[in-house]
Amino acid sequence: MEMTHSAVLKAPTGLGKTDSVLVAWLHRRATEADSTSRRLVWCLPGRALTEQVAKVAESRVENLVKAGLSRRIRVYRLLGGSEDNDSKLQPDEEAILVGTQDILLSRALNRGYARNPFRWPMDFALLNSDCYWVMDEVQLLGDGLATSLQLAAFREKFGVFGSAPSCWISATIDPTWMDTADFRGSSVKVIGPDSDDLKNETVRARLHAEKRMERAPTSCRLLQGVAEFVAGEHAPGTLTLVIANTVRRAVEIGAALEKKTEAEVTLLHSRFRGADRRRHVGAAFSPVPEQGRIVVATQVIEAGIDLDATLMVSDLAPYTSMVQRFGRVNRKGERSGCRIYWVDRPLGSKLKKLAETAELSEKDQAKVYAPYDPLEVAAAEQVLTGLTSAAPADLPPLVTSPTPWKHVLRTADLLDLFDTSPDLGGNTIDISRFVRSDPERDVYVLWRDWDRRSAPPEEPEIDDGELCPAPIGDLPKTVWCWNAGKGEWVHPETIYPGMTLLLHSSEGMYTEEYGWWPESTALVAPVDLSGAAIEKDNEDRRSFLKYRQTLAAHTDQVCVEMRRFIGGLAGLGLDSHRVALEAAARLHDWGKAHRVMQKTLQGTEPPYAELLAKQIGNGKHERPFFRHEFGSALAMVATGESDLAAYVVAAHHGRIRVVLRSMPGERVASRERVRGIEEGETLLACSLGSGVERPETGLTLRWAQLGFAADGAASWTERVIRMRDELGPFRLAYLEMLLRSADEAASERAGREASA
Repeated sequence: MEMTHSAVLKAPTGLGKTDSVLVAWLHRRATEADSTSRRLVWCLPGRALTEQVAKVAESRVENLVKAGLSRRIRVYRLLGGSEDNDSKLQPDEEAILVGTQDILLSRALNRGYARNPFRWPMDFALLNSDCYWVMDEVQLLGDGLATSLQLAAFREKFGVFGSAPSCWISATIDPTWMDTADFRGSSVKVIGPDSDDLKNETVRARLHAEKRMERAPTSCRLLQGVAEFVAGEHAPGTLTLVIANTVRRAVEIGAALEKKTEAEVTLLHSRFRGADRRRHVGAAFSPVPEQGRIVVATQVIEAGIDLDATLMVSDLAPYTSMVQRFGRVNRKGERSGCRIYWVDRPLGSKLKKLAETAELSEKDQAKVYAPYDPLEVAAAEQVLTGLTSAAPADLPPLVTSPTPWKHVLRTADLLDLFDTSPDLGGNTIDISRFVRSDPERDVYVLWRDWDRRSAPPEEPEIDDGELCPAPIGDLPKTVWCWNAGKGEWVHPETIYPGMTLLLHSSEGMYTEEYGWWPESTALVAPVDLSGAAIEKDNEDRRSFLKYRQTLAAHTDQVCVEMRRFIGGLAGLGLDSHRVALEAAARLHDWGKAHRVMQKTLQGTEPPYAELLAKQIGNGKHERPFFRHEFGSALAMVATGESDLAAYVVAAHHGRIRVVLRSMPGERVASRERVRGIEEGETLLACSLGSGVERPETGLTLRWAQLGFAADGAASWTERVIRMRDELGPFRLAYLEMLLRSADEAASERAGREASA
């Protein structure tokens, strides 16, 4: 499969679409690395399939390593509650990133869900340059599909380092979905099985697999009716799938089934904490016990889950979703007697009165068929009525259907998102409309126990294992969110999808067996954690590690790492920026020569025998919001270094980017102060390694002002916007990412050497 341009891969379920792309990328990385993106980004609509695709990827990597065709490539799992969410990917590292659209698209938009905000620009850079995107099961992506198409168009328009093509995969993709404001689907090559493929015996067996289908009894409209029907039809030693349209209905069916059958009942949906989710997924994929297994799931089952059921009972959904669900029955076409029943009117416990109603009003239809459009569900019912087989070869082809997205990311949106600076209240831009469609918007919830008469304590830092996706509409009245600007837990003024929210354990609403369950009043046991307090904007933790190091020594190591990255990324187009990048590496910590920084590191007033960059222990600056990288950038502008080098330095910790301003509460009566730097202050004379000496250097804040200075010099914001427009947002972010990666790599190497 050719992987230098965007493409659409369309083939029936069960024919190996995953391997078609995965193995092709691995082979090209092994044999044609110079022309193949370093990162494979596999984006999935839900959490359930992530582990499966990741395991397949690890298996294929291992096979290639054994065959001597490839280096060992790490596979990262990126979804809410995964420990990989906090991983620090290196720009020259080959990697496969398998994750949900929530995590991957939000990070590609510079607002990463379940991610430290100060690392947003790193992900933005790594997910928009030198990577190959795979959008899997696009019929489920909703607004995320339009975002993926627009991002593909913007990467072409603004330019990236290396290449960043995309591949959209589905058995039921409608070509009309591929046309957005800036992307033309007609320009993309469509790949699918040809006539020779269709003659293959294995392919024919799967296309004609026996899957007898009929409408379920009307009793299955109700929860108890589904449970009774499934318990009666399930055969020992086999796998039965029950697919509900909502998490609530799935949980209630699962609870009812446990009382009516001896078969093992497993619940599979998207709203579990990490450890509980892994346990449920592991149970679903373990060998089927003697009494058989019944998996009760939501639409997470549609996205290529490799379960092979003998019996399926599914709520009615849009036709594209039903086709995907049918693919989880008799996948290889090797069994007979496999059956599918579809429920024409799935009702929750609060809608039982509608079971016998002849015709539903529009309002009732919206409730019954949520989260789907009732018109699409009605169209699916019309297609399925009278069909007796769900074999791929017997299903009618997909007719043109409404686009599954409503919101479209535009150029102005992308450029606004380039700057990650929060507003004066500590709030950031809500991107949820670009990540998922309305019914699927979640927040991330964690539970802790504390004295409710006071605000939650700062410790420990939020761990991904605590997080559970939850719908906004189910939240209790009292929730907390972390405000990085204020450095404390606060009650949010507004709640929008993607936020991380804290609940007290006594709020309940969750169990290990059922996941998110608003009806539960049981105490939620917090995840056992120990760690530092959540990082505040006025802290400089990267300067306080487990070793002591001089400014000159650390700078030399960062320069070595920068040269290594530039050399290892040959062919991406970095040569014209080498001078600026090497200057940034040499001068990035110049601002640590500020008296405030050295007093924090050394604990005393000057003079100092030598200036430090790293110190053992922990310390906080006497001035709130002090940022040493801002001092470095001011000194660089004052001494004539390039705007690009100064920007890369200012941005390399993720705090300072497009906008410079005083922080809330940062007040000085005598003179102006911005990010802890005062007008007219100086940096101490210092050594920056390799014989580079800098005298005492004065700092001025005039570049932090809006507009132009009296001498015509452009403001900081003016300079950054000019560079953003000249280089494009993706390339500028990539350059700042390189310095931060070099800085982190140098610090980690020094730490290893110090502990050796």
